[in-house]
Amino acid sequence: MPTLPRPRLPAFGPLQMVIAIALLLLALFAYAGVQTARQQHLLAEQQREVELEVARLQEQIAELEGLREYLASDEYIEAVARSRFGLVRPGETAIVVEDHTTDEEPLVSGVPDREPGERWWEALFGR
Repeated sequence: MPTLPRPRLPAFGPLQMVIAIALLLLALFAYAGVQTARQQHLLAEQQREVELEVARLQEQIAELEGLREYLASDEYIEAVARSRFGLVRPGETAIVVEDHTTDEEPLVSGVPDREPGERWWEALFGR
């Protein structure tokens, strides 16, 4: 019985080699492009987060500078001198009102005393 010739595979010649290398390079460049785009997206997201943080910190700086200016003002110093130390200006008369309430019955329950310059919502809700 004669043996049938085996079917031959197509020859892998120079043209097929160039096409295979070109496809491999194309896949490599596509992968590198996707990775670069992904990294760029992550960096843009981080930049937005940092910009938001910078804006928040600038607002906080402005608020603290305003508070610092108020705390350095004569108005604040006078208010502290009057409330904490009971000082009065020349020609004024200090009047002391005695508190006849007991510790068990506060006048206003749950509301802490405020210092001059403290915001009302900070006194009530804390910070």
